[in-house]
Amino acid sequence: MKHDGEKRKGHVAEERVALFVDGGNMFYAQMNNGWFIDWEKAYRYFGSRKKMSGAFFFTAYPPASEVEKISRYHAFRKALIYSGYNVIDKEVKVLPDKIKGNMDVEIAFRLLTEIDRYDELVFFGGDSDFVVVFNHLKNLGKKIICVGRSDMTSLEIRNVATAFHDLNDLKGYLMMKDRRCGNGNR
Repeated sequence: MKHDGEKRKGHVAEERVALFVDGGNMFYAQMNNGWFIDWEKAYRYFGSRKKMSGAFFFTAYPPASEVEKISRYHAFRKALIYSGYNVIDKEVKVLPDKIKGNMDVEIAFRLLTEIDRYDELVFFGGDSDFVVVFNHLKNLGKKIICVGRSDMTSLEIRNVATAFHDLNDLKGYLMMKDRRCGNGNR
């Protein structure tokens, strides 16, 4: 079966890469690191040697009642879109004892529906809930590059990934110099 990027006369197609960002997971990774990711730099860094076939940022946004946080979130969302990301978001659910903004189903769904558009997946996150999906992707010949904090990335994800990159090892390439928008949730 030929992929979208393959040439017709048997030439090897340029490898296609897709970025998937678990925004909630990366929010806490950044808080623990004490530095923030410039998502435009991440897009350029991982798309510089391969054809970027898509970049997806998954996040939950504050409830409408939190006007200041919503305003910051909209600025952050706009910056992501300008940088080339598709933003998949939903409002957090405020429960009596906690706030929930889990995007795992949305991430898994998009990983599978976009499957024919990428050869390599760069996943910013570390949740072991994705092990089943990642195993399926690997069985289909996909490369999986996981980016996260070593101490916050599950061993199961690290074992199934083709490669793992600690965020702190990429700090020089990905660190935001000017934090105008932040992550919108602060």
